[in-house]
Amino acid sequence: MSKEYRSSAIIPLTPAADYSASKGYLGTFSGETFTVSASATVPATGAIIEGNDTAAGYANEKVAVGILGSLDGTIAMRAGGTIAKGTRLQQNTDGTVVTDLGPGNARVVVGVACEAAVAGENFEVAPITPFIGA
Repeated sequence: MSKEYRSSAIIPLTPAADYSASKGYLGTFSGETFTVSASATVPATGAIIEGNDTAAGYANEKVAVGILGSLDGTIAMRAGGTIAKGTRLQQNTDGTVVTDLGPGNARVVVGVACEAAVAGENFEVAPITPFIGA
């Protein structure tokens, strides 16, 4: 018996909270549940491509999560500060991304900014496989 595999690494997961306004946030999943990241040093596994509401009546809604390092093309990520086009990005402590502080700093690098952004804005990022920098 052969299995059909996805052409893109985007999977549906159960949100741990109301992520209807959380497109672009980084996080991790365990089993079927996705949780927005609360760490700048524990590598995220994915980013919310499309968020959904978990309020009454929407209990079975899923979030679409793109697996970092396995996506074709660019995705939106949420800026946690001012971002310059072309800079490497690292995880922030709230699921957003900030400009990479570079060597000598504990961090997880997750992508390259394809455009400039300001805090709270979704912007285009070329995601990479997260790696821990020091």
